[in-house]
Amino acid sequence: MSQNVLNAPVGVIAKQDLEAAIDQGNLILNANKSNLQACSYDMRIGTIFKNGQILNDFHTDANKQFSIEPGEIISIFTLEELDLPTNVMATAFAINGQSSRSLLVLNPGHVDPGFKGCLTVKAINFRKVPLTISRNMPIFTVIFEVLPHSTTSPYTKNVTREQQERDFNASVVEQATNNISDIIIQGKDSPYVTRQEAKEIVQNHWMTWLTLILTFVAALTGIIAIILTIVYNKPQNQNVSPQNKSTNNSNIYS
Repeated sequence: MSQNVLNAPVGVIAKQDLEAAIDQGNLILNANKSNLQACSYDMRIGTIFKNGQILNDFHTDANKQFSIEPGEIISIFTLEELDLPTNVMATAFAINGQSSRSLLVLNPGHVDPGFKGCLTVKAINFRKVPLTISRNMPIFTVIFEVLPHSTTSPYTKNVTREQQERDFNASVVEQATNNISDIIIQGKDSPYVTRQEAKEIVQNHWMTWLTLILTFVAALTGIIAIILTIVYNKPQNQNVSPQNKSTNNSNIYS
């Protein structure tokens, strides 16, 4: 695409200008014009990265629905690819319809002029139950804006889709987490505890109380034993009757 093939004025590009660019094979590749809005385009799910697999057009399960477990995080590439000239930038936003399903799509933000390729996002299931997604489903919307001047520093790190998918999947398998709970409990300084740690805390709590109770019982038993020993070993007072006392005295003087 040349630096300025669009006839749109400076600012956000309207639907009719987006449609004209698509008809010319520019700006949005693999586009479906039914996804055009008043001044945006709803991009669809093209590739899903799940359990180390690249679920794209060439995968045997490409047309199946995929379940996302509660708290699970998945990575997505858009089906469409952008082809931005040096005087056009784009910004992606989450679609309200996905948010209402409790599927949180992390906003990929702005896209620099000169970028060519699919967009990458992560999505998190915040429902208490699994939800399903499928390829070709709209995932977020993009607006395009014509700049007053072409940038002198356009994006230049473009690679093929196949290379982008391979590199991204390798990174996901090596570094990324699959569930939001892994992020919450990650790290030794985390304020949250794991299930095992919580179990150990409860066990230690009851062991502490049991130790205290047994110590108290042992101490009480010792005290009772001491008291009983004193009572049974105490000398008995001998009671002398007056008659015996008189007899004893008379024997002294006899």
